[in-house]
Amino acid sequence: MTGDGRTGDVPEGYVRATHGGAFAASLGPFHALRGEREIRLGLRVQARHCNTAGVAHGGLVASLSDLGLIHAVGVLRERSGQPKVPISTVTLSLDYLGPAPEGCWLEARAAVTRIGGSLAFVEGAIPADAARVGRASAVFSVRGSSLRLAAQPVAAPGIGGSIA
Repeated sequence: MTGDGRTGDVPEGYVRATHGGAFAASLGPFHALRGEREIRLGLRVQARHCNTAGVAHGGLVASLSDLGLIHAVGVLRERSGQPKVPISTVTLSLDYLGPAPEGCWLEARAAVTRIGGSLAFVEGAIPADAARVGRASAVFSVRGSSLRLAAQPVAAPGIGGSIA
């Protein structure tokens, strides 16, 4: 399928995401695209996600940011053969840059910039179709982590360059 931004479809290459527990299930359905350098988690904005102005509620954007960025940590751990462990949000910073109207494809594009002994650092961009909606960064507690990565430059293809 291809995404046209308004018909309820899912962009090509995305698969149904099943992580995040009951809270994420109540917000979704979410779909993920696992790229080599960035992980995307998105959904089609429905009327139930919107505020009285007809755009995605800020709480939805924040929840998507948290879920998308934490998903990137989990994917990186999985790819490196690390076991599943609890991952908790320590801090989440989100700058709201514009609205996400009902019907748009809203996603978090996340890249892990560094994993230390027990903390993971992630940067993200939040586009709605082709428009920038937000910019996020987060620190996560990763219990049982033994994977370490050096910081790398992070690019967000398709929404205007670098995330940082």
